[in-house]
Amino acid sequence: MKINSINIKNEGYVYCKSAFYTAQDSLSNHSCYSFSQGVNKLIGEIDSGNWAISYLLSMYKHRPDDFILFEQPNVAVNNKCISLNELSEFSCYMDKLDPLFSAANSVKEHITQGLDHSKLNYSYDDIKSLFHIDSERFECPINSVGNEIFKSMAAIGFSYKKEIFCFPWLSNKRFESYHENLTTLLQILESLEKTVIIPVGISPSCSS
Repeated sequence: MKINSINIKNEGYVYCKSAFYTAQDSLSNHSCYSFSQGVNKLIGEIDSGNWAISYLLSMYKHRPDDFILFEQPNVAVNNKCISLNELSEFSCYMDKLDPLFSAANSVKEHITQGLDHSKLNYSYDDIKSLFHIDSERFECPINSVGNEIFKSMAAIGFSYKKEIFCFPWLSNKRFESYHENLTTLLQILESLEKTVIIPVGISPSCSS
C-alpha cells in the first residue's frame, strides 16, 4: 500500500524507549496529528507528545505494555480507517527495539532476508548503493555500524517494503551529531516517497 497521508487522534500515556532515552510521554485528545508523504519533523521537548505519536505508530503492536490508551486509536490512512495493528505492517521504529533489527545478523543478511520476504525487484547491492552504505559496514551487525546506523536500519526497512519510518526522539545536539548520515538519509527516503516521522528537540536558537 502506498501511503500518502496519515491522520491519528488518541489520548493516553506512552512509555517511550530508545537506545538513547526513556520518557513517559502523553497524548492529548485535543491533538490530532496529520502526516504526509515525505519528512515530517516534529520539534519539541522529549515529553511534548511528539515521541509518543511516533512510538504509537510503530511500536503499538510489538510492545503493548508501553501504552495506556483511554480509547481505541482512531487512525485514517489515505482517508480510510485502519487499525494500528494493520498499520504496523507498513511501519518500522528506527531503533534496535524494533524486532525487525533484533537479530545479530549483518546489515547485508538482514536486507537479503527482507528481499526474500517482500520480493522487491532489488538486489542487496542495489540497496547498499541506494542508501550509500559503506561496503565494510555492510558486512557488520547493526551494533557495529557507527554513525551509519540509521541508514542501515532504513535500508533494512526498505527491503521489507516498509512505508513509514518512525524515529525515536533525538535531542537537537544528537540530531546534529549524525551530520550528513542523517540529513542525506532523510532526502533519500523522501525521494523514495516514504513517510518519515522524526521528533527532534528544540534548538537553542528556537528556545529564546
